[in-house]
Amino acid sequence: MMIRNPDLRCLTLALAALCLLLAGCSAPQPIPDFRYYRLAPASSMAALPAPLLDQPLVVTDFRADGVHGERPILYANDPDSLKTSQYHYQLWNDPPPVMVQRRLQELLSAAGVSAYVTDRLSPRTTGYRLTGSIYRFERVLVEGQPTEAVMGVRLRLQLDGAELPLIEGDYLLRMPVSGPRVEDSAVALSAAVDELARRLIKDLRQVVAQR
Repeated sequence: MMIRNPDLRCLTLALAALCLLLAGCSAPQPIPDFRYYRLAPASSMAALPAPLLDQPLVVTDFRADGVHGERPILYANDPDSLKTSQYHYQLWNDPPPVMVQRRLQELLSAAGVSAYVTDRLSPRTTGYRLTGSIYRFERVLVEGQPTEAVMGVRLRLQLDGAELPLIEGDYLLRMPVSGPRVEDSAVALSAAVDELARRLIKDLRQVVAQR
């Protein structure tokens, strides 16, 4: 049917355009592509000539401050991380405290820090207990480009029944990243955990030598 009235024809075209617009708005939005990351395989640890601890070592569950205990990957736009942000669809496979605790247990066991390294021990058995609190675990972006990955953790190593800890202190590690991808930052944070284990072993050797 031909529409001869110009006004009616314009109205018809406007209604048709509105229908097309509404159809476009009602179209389903694409589902976000969630991506999950884990730490890279641990680097090899040189075995100690003899255990440094004469009792079992318990690497207890770690904790984290605020958003550092959550799975979304964090990034900061300044080296001091005065402001951190979360990615919406890029997450760790496990919360950072879980990943760091498991990784340290693996590395300290491989190094032979104690004859028995575990994450659980009967309260009736005397042992050294390593606790940790993570306060930084993010990639740093400067002008949109990743420059480093930063991990900060406070560790405490104490023998059951002892008045004072054997080791207590903050460890802040900055590792360069090899590329712009989130995967590259995950590799750098993996290296930070490995370096943390080495520094802890170094400090423990010094403490044991002075006893």
